[in-house]
Amino acid sequence: MKKTLLISLPLLFLCYMLLFAQGITETKKSSLKKALTIEIKGIIIDNLCAASNNENLPAFIKTHTKECALMPSCQASGYSIYTQNGQLIKFDIGSNKKIIKFLKKPANKLEVIIEAKKIGEELNLISIKNLNNSGSIKK
Repeated sequence: MKKTLLISLPLLFLCYMLLFAQGITETKKSSLKKALTIEIKGIIIDNLCAASNNENLPAFIKTHTKECALMPSCQASGYSIYTQNGQLIKFDIGSNKKIIKFLKKPANKLEVIIEAKKIGEELNLISIKNLNNSGSIKK
């Protein structure tokens, strides 16, 4: 009886955790479907530089370069968009990979128009293009 109980409890716990994890995944998928799609014009900035220059971000953003945003430490920090009305909104992890791919193309710039879904406090990127409409990348 004790052996059966000792074997059953860990298996029961494992099953519970798997079901719990599945529920979280389904909730995230459901939230993504329900989120409104928005279009934002702004400037892409890596989170490392944004945090380091937070007190003077409007002035700093004018001098920030694409080369800096593509440095390994800056890539690893993820990205945000600095909007035309002065908001700084972070992208989710999947979106950061798309932004890196976009920025690595020589013709693409930091000044962009994005289409995204806002999930909580983060953006899930749908499309990104230069403010002058060239260099578009879609999901």
